[in-house]
Amino acid sequence: MICTVTDPDFRVRIFSRGDLLVLYDETKGEIVLKKKNPALDSPMKRPAVAKECIRLGADKVLAAHGSLCFPAFRMLKKARIKMLITDDGSELKTTNYWNVNWKEVMYSSFLAMTERIKGHD
Repeated sequence: MICTVTDPDFRVRIFSRGDLLVLYDETKGEIVLKKKNPALDSPMKRPAVAKECIRLGADKVLAAHGSLCFPAFRMLKKARIKMLITDDGSELKTTNYWNVNWKEVMYSSFLAMTERIKGHD
């Protein structure tokens, strides 16, 4: 199962900005669960999504570029969940993704700090 955050049109969004948290069964090609994104009500936005994906038993996380700050990365790595990155706004069924790397974690952490200081749109 893939856990991700999407908008109402099921396009992958940055963890702190998407409306829905979605659990997607890639073998059946169907959405198993959709619920309100827990990051929207949390001061620790990206880690709230990571924690919920772990709780839901996902084996993969599909994160939009800018989603995996260090705390979220650390939680998912500890839970042995595979982390994949795609472009913000990609379709849920995208095959255009890549494995997380340290540059992604650094960029996402910087973006998270900026959002906390300035707020986000």
